[in-house]
Amino acid sequence: MRILIVEDDHKPGALLEQGLQEEGFEVARARDGEEAVIQGLADDYDLVLLDYMLPRKNGHQVAVELRRAGRGMPILMLTARDAPDDLREALRAGVNELMGKPFRFAELVDRINALGSGPAESA
Repeated sequence: MRILIVEDDHKPGALLEQGLQEEGFEVARARDGEEAVIQGLADDYDLVLLDYMLPRKNGHQVAVELRRAGRGMPILMLTARDAPDDLREALRAGVNELMGKPFRFAELVDRINALGSGPAESA
């Protein structure tokens, strides 16, 4: 499974990248929202692991742009924002699932596997 990790914070991004590679995933990384859109449109990914708080474009904007361009891969958003309005906004943007920060890595892998097991649908 090819995963695009979108995380601007170096240490958490590097840990996610290494951990997912050790789990057998093929991983690419974008460090801001603009880079995420470019990579998400240029390459085929099976899943996007998307932080909400990003420079240049936030996770909501990234999801909207990917969906408008017809990209149907599952998007799992990682966020510390957990207000009901934040959840509603993310779902309307085309995010398939949200996972709160902090999280357990094993649970993240389980959610990635669950999202990646079915066919992706365009929003």
